Amino acid sequence: MSFAYNKNIPYKNYCLLFNPEDKEKLYKTQHLGDDFAKSIVLATYRSWLLMQPRYEELEDQTLDQEFHLYIKDLLTCERINLPAFESDIFGLSRPILWIDDKTKDYLVIGTINRGTMVSFKKGDNSWKKFPELPKSSCTDMCLNMIYKDHKLHYLDYSNLYIYDFFGEFPREAFRISVREFVGYATNPYGYDEFPEVPLKLKLNRYIYNMIVTVRGDVLIVASLHFSMAETWEFIICKMDSSKVNKWEEIVSLGDESILLGLGITVLAKDMEGITCNSIYFTADDFYEDYEENEIFIYNLDTNKVEIPHQFVSSSIPSAHARWFLPTFKRD
Repeated sequence: MSFAYNKNIPYKNYCLLFNPEDKEKLYKTQHLGDDFAKSIVLATYRSWLLMQPRYEELEDQTLDQEFHLYIKDLLTCERINLPAFESDIFGLSRPILWIDDKTKDYLVIGTINRGTMVSFKKGDNSWKKFPELPKSSCTDMCLNMIYKDHKLHYLDYSNLYIYDFFGEFPREAFRISVREFVGYATNPYGYDEFPEVPLKLKLNRYIYNMIVTVRGDVLIVASLHFSMAETWEFIICKMDSSKVNKWEEIVSLGDESILLGLGITVLAKDMEGITCNSIYFTADDFYEDYEENEIFIYNLDTNKVEIPHQFVSSSIPSAHARWFLPTFKRD
């Protein structure tokens, strides 16, 4: 399922929901609160949204800000307030949200001040800094982070790191180089350094996303949008556990599909309306805006893009859309 929310004036206090199974229908949520209309969605987990005030809504629009984030259930309107933290005008970057629907245990991870890693979990009194984790720099900028099964996967231009979050502080459990096909982005003239890398990856500016599959495998997806022709290209590489620092290109996801913005795969047979061997993505995944369409499905069998709904964005002017996996049942 996807949802669309307004990102610009006039602000809206609701979302529109779209289910791929119901191609001609849109569903409107209940009133999500006045704060929702003045906030942006940073991250999602199931039906939960991590919300941050819009910059123009801050009382003091100076370089250093105090941010009050909160977590909101899109379907039930349940809300969890988080303590304030100070950061530059960007607030929390590279955000991650995880929450247990039964216990309401939750974890929020992100970076502040353009590189310092912080987190807050249920039971904490304040945000914690993690000096053990890599700090983003011009040459090793954080590209992607995913939290799954108490592990934080962290991707930059040089390495993929995996950190265990079982204890009080994260511990590095694994590291593998990604320079053979990601690292050359910081060295555009070093074509001969990695001769096994496809030439098209060297000559084009791809966006890189890390994916953790249902089976726990790690993928890196290189994405490219040819805006003039309105076409997309995806190259998927899988970590080869039998070799050191090796990645292999794969051409099929089998019975799984990728939700690019969430950094995961799902089994198509377990998800109503999901087509196997496909990539579900939005304009946000390419840092782009579209006047008419924001949600897309790329079929790896046909190498074609499907636009599942023509009026998700036009129903809410200047809207952002995201794919998400709703939680309808409460035990």
